[in-house]
Amino acid sequence: MTRIACPFCGPRELEEFTFRNTLPQRNVGAFCEVYERVDRIDSSDEYWQHAKGCRAWLVVRRNPSTGEVLEVRHLGVRAS
Repeated sequence: MTRIACPFCGPRELEEFTFRNTLPQRNVGAFCEVYERVDRIDSSDEYWQHAKGCRAWLVVRRNPSTGEVLEVRHLGVRAS
């Protein structure tokens, strides 16, 4: 089962979270921002909300091919 590590609540099952949107690629044209929402086949940045927990908005980087979660951060925190 896939788990997402909420920065506030700790690791939780995927069912507690709601997928909202995929972030567009950076520094691409208008067409890509609207129609090509997955960054790469091995990495995608997405908005998720911990709907059945603290309700925090998160940016989740994951591999859309395998579903593996690579990084989780609070929406207000910049990537390092």
